[in-house]
Amino acid sequence: MFNYYERVRSRPQIYNQLACRELLFVHYECPMEASKQDSWSQHNYIQYILSGKKAYHTPSRSWMMKSGDVFFVKKGAWIIEKFFEEPLCIMTFFIPDSYLQSFIRENNSLRRVGQTAPPKNELLIPLQLNSIMTAYFDSLIPYFYSETKPSEHLLELKFRELLLNILDNPENDELKNFMLLLLSPQHESFQRVMEANCLYNLSLQDYAKLVNLSLSSFKRHFISVYKTTPGHWLQEQKLNHAYRLLVNSDKPITDISFESGFENSTHFSHLFKKRFGLSPLKYRKENIVSRVF
Repeated sequence: MFNYYERVRSRPQIYNQLACRELLFVHYECPMEASKQDSWSQHNYIQYILSGKKAYHTPSRSWMMKSGDVFFVKKGAWIIEKFFEEPLCIMTFFIPDSYLQSFIRENNSLRRVGQTAPPKNELLIPLQLNSIMTAYFDSLIPYFYSETKPSEHLLELKFRELLLNILDNPENDELKNFMLLLLSPQHESFQRVMEANCLYNLSLQDYAKLVNLSLSSFKRHFISVYKTTPGHWLQEQKLNHAYRLLVNSDKPITDISFESGFENSTHFSHLFKKRFGLSPLKYRKENIVSRVF
C-alpha cells in the first residue's frame, strides 16, 4: 500500500506540481499500469477529473468518478480502480487538516452557519461543479507549465479562492460540516480516522501520520481511548470483517483477505484459524452445511 501524497511529492518529473509550504497543487496524466491498487494519503485532497474515469472503493461503498467530476477525499485509505478506455487526466489539491482548521477559524461567517446535518463518516464527498469552478480549474493549467513559477503568496490565494468558491455553494454544505467537525476535540477525530481506516494494511507509523501524532504519542493515545493495544484492536477489526464476508458472501478467500487488510491469504488463514478454530475454507463449508440443515 503506497502513500499517494508522498509518491506525488517525490516524483515532480511525473506529477507536475506547485507547492506552497504544506499545500500542493498537482496536474498529471495518470501513469498507473494496474487497474486496481490500494493506497492511502496522510492529507485530504480535492480532485478534479479532466478526462477519463476512476472508482474509489471502501468496505462500505464505492464511488464512480468521471470527466468533469470534482470531489473531496478525506485523508485515509481506499482501493482505486482505473479504466483505460481513455487517458485519465487529473488535477489534485492536497490540503492538510491544519490548513482547513485555520481557514475555518479565519472565516467566522462559515463557523456561524453551524452544522445543518451530522457529517457522514465516509471517505469521499462529491462536490457540485458550476461555471465559476470550471473556469477556475481551466485558469490554473498554464501555471504548471510556465517557465516562471507563481509565488507562494499567489498560490495560497488560489487555494483560498478554491475553498471559498466551493463553500459558497449551499449544495456543498457536507464539506463545510466536515471542516467544522475538524475543530472538535482530538479524541473524536482520532476515533473517526481509526474506525474509517482499520481494514487496511497500514503500519502503526502510517496511522500515526493520519492522526498527526508521533508513533509513541499515537500508542499512548490509542490505549487511553480503546483500552487495548493498537495491534490487538486492528487485528480484531480485520478478523471480524473477514468473518462477515466469509459467511455472508461467495467471495474467494484471497479477495476476503485483501479486502480485510491482511498482507497475504496465508497469514490471514493462520490468524483466522487461531481465532475461530478452523481455516477460513473449512469454516465456510461448515457454516454452509449448518445453514442447509
